[in-house]
Amino acid sequence: MKIDYCIVGLGNPGSRYHNTRHNIGFIVIDKLAEFFKIKSFEFENNYLYSKCVYNEKQIVLMKPLTYMNESGIAVKDFYGKNEVKLENLLIIYDDVNLDFGVIRLRPSGSDGGQNGIKSLIYEMQTEEIPRLRIGIKNESELEKFKTLEGYDLMDYVLSSFTDNEFKQLDKVINESKNALFCFITEGIEAAMNKYNKNVFSEK
Repeated sequence: MKIDYCIVGLGNPGSRYHNTRHNIGFIVIDKLAEFFKIKSFEFENNYLYSKCVYNEKQIVLMKPLTYMNESGIAVKDFYGKNEVKLENLLIIYDDVNLDFGVIRLRPSGSDGGQNGIKSLIYEMQTEEIPRLRIGIKNESELEKFKTLEGYDLMDYVLSSFTDNEFKQLDKVINESKNALFCFITEGIEAAMNKYNKNVFSEK
């Protein structure tokens, strides 16, 4: 099918991973689906997707089912079957290097140690893929995962948000949603200028 934009949220399928830090991409996609009053997603091989219209543009919301570390397989599969420009394919994922509350849009870049985007870059054979990184670092929580060798980041990213973070999560997700809409209507440069920030540091 021919579509104008594809918004992909990275995460892990299954109830075990629901509402974990690593699943923030899925959480944002679900919030977008709620906004568009989407009742259910369609299943295709190794991903879920749903179609909607925003600002007269055909949009697809997508969630890979391959588990985070093989996200690129599902995205490549979708990209190969559908007509969408690479610059209009935007990936949402968690970033443990950014503080909770910080969101960052970029038109391209390295994987930054995130295995989902690492898989995607490998499968697509390019770093020129727009992405929205959402910070999940909480220093006090991260300390609980400290080991003799450093930090157990794998267990940390698979941990749940704290009760206090859950109370604040709606603002992070809402600003992420607004950033995505700005990306669609005004382009990534405008969206970066307006939304690359800590959503809690505004007056």
